[in-house]
Amino acid sequence: MIELNAMHLSKWSPLISLIAALWIAAIGYAQAPDKKPVIISPRGGEALQGRVEINGITAMEGFQRAEVEFRYTNDPKETWFLIAETDQAVNPGKITEWDTSTITDGFYDLRVSVFLKDGTSTSAEIKGIRVRNYSPIETPTPSNTLNAVESMSTLETQVPTRTPRPTQPVFAANPAVLSRADLNSSLVRGGIAGIGSFLAFAVYWIIKKSLS
Repeated sequence: MIELNAMHLSKWSPLISLIAALWIAAIGYAQAPDKKPVIISPRGGEALQGRVEINGITAMEGFQRAEVEFRYTNDPKETWFLIAETDQAVNPGKITEWDTSTITDGFYDLRVSVFLKDGTSTSAEIKGIRVRNYSPIETPTPSNTLNAVESMSTLETQVPTRTPRPTQPVFAANPAVLSRADLNSSLVRGGIAGIGSFLAFAVYWIIKKSLS
């Protein structure tokens, strides 16, 4: 009986080896780090005051160090100023802090660069950050439609005025929202992990059938 089971098992050995190899490859790909850095917060166009955490992803194969820099938006010279340098990779996490009180109010771009051991580098940028330490943060201006309704309500007319409808509140952008690229990457990794689990079950089923 043992010899017969061994013969059945050896018959399925090539298929079992192939499934095991595919499973290991799927797990390795699903856990592979990103190929470029990601800035999670702050977001482009966001108003900043005081010390601000810069969060994102810098972990990738061959990571050596990361730099965080800023520049004036639309600077023709494209001069970048160093905020911080770190040799600690995060996935995700806090990269560094930026003390915006040391610069004048204005519009700035932010860049996170990762330098790899092979001498290459890759970076991610966000544009239009509003530093507002010494000036008021801009509020949305009333729309032309709202101004027209307010002007009409002051006129003496026999036409009954309409009851103003409540306007939709304006919410700030959620820094936790993933981009389309991040969502697609997560879906691909989840699908590959599911395939790996299926392959593992197939190996178990083949072995069980061979031994029965």
